[in-house]
This record gives sequence, C-alpha cells and structure tokens, in this order.
Amino acid sequence: MNDLNDAASAFFRIPVFFSHQNLFTLGPAQPPLSPEQQFIIRMFKEIKKVLLFPRTIPNTDQYPNTTLENIRTMINSSYGMAAALLKPTRSTTQGEPYSPFLQIEPSMGFQYGLPLLLVKQDTIPAGGIWGDAGQLAPFTPLIWFSSTGVTVDEFFDSVQWKEALHNWAGQVRSGYFIQTGPVFQYTCRD
Repeated sequence: MNDLNDAASAFFRIPVFFSHQNLFTLGPAQPPLSPEQQFIIRMFKEIKKVLLFPRTIPNTDQYPNTTLENIRTMINSSYGMAAALLKPTRSTTQGEPYSPFLQIEPSMGFQYGLPLLLVKQDTIPAGGIWGDAGQLAPFTPLIWFSSTGVTVDEFFDSVQWKEALHNWAGQVRSGYFIQTGPVFQYTCRD
C-alpha cells in the first residue's frame, strides 16, 4: 500500500492505467503474501522503475461517478494501459472466475488507442482481449507460467518481460510527447 501512496504523490510522471484484481481476492489479507499478490506489487514497482505513474481505481484515483464512468475518466486521462489477469483465491460475487472489469478496462484502453501491456497467468482461462482463442501479436498477452514453477522474480528478470516493458514504455512516452507537445515548433528541423 505504501507503493500505491508513493505513486499517487509522484510528480512529473506520465500517467498509465494499471488494471488488476483487488489484492485481497488474490490471497490472504496478512503476510505471507501469495505469489499472485507479490506479482501485482512487483509489476507496479516495475512500471514505476520506467518512470511511469501507474494509477488504479480506487487506490490512487477516486471519482464520484459510476464505475464505467470512472473507468472512462481514467482511460481518457492516461497515456498507456497495463493489465494483469491472475488466478484469484475465490470467485467474484457473480460466480465468475475473475471480475468482468478485467475484460472491460483493457478493451476500453484498446478502443481508445492506448498502448497495451497485458500479462496473464497460465492457470486462468480467459477469452476476449486476453486471447485464449489464439490472438495475434502485438495484442498477445505475456504469460506467467507459474504452473511450471516460474517464480515472480524469474518472470520479472526475464528478457521477454524487460523487452515488452521497455517497448510499451517507449510507445507510452511517444504518445505522451505527441499529445502534449506544442503546436508551434521553436526549432527548425530540415
């Protein structure tokens, strides 16, 4: 939680929307944390390391509107979208294996044109934007093969993760500078 508070107070970082399950649905409320909880915390820190500002609903941003309006506000005020779909310890109140917002939020980010960084655990089946039906790159999510013994540290130390993170961060920065740059250029570029 301290990391969430630190990120919320950070200045001059490019805001990105980080969509994930509630930490309490991924494991116990007290330590020791589950590998899934550790994964979300580590992914949050990895995004901060590339000097992006990960925002989540409701941890860093709260709006007085309905949930879908809050998501739209978050999407419209972000320059990138990261999402993680991990196997929860219990199903949602609707009996679904994960919250439907984990389909809605990344889909809205894609529809808005945000650069996407999707990470999925191999033990949870999911269609839609998560692509169990065989999606094609560049929208294929990165897979955390936790069932084969890949630890959280091994995933985040992998070349595959680092390449995807830095490629995504570059796309986010490019979009940010295109959208926020001045209309009039003060230098000549021939």
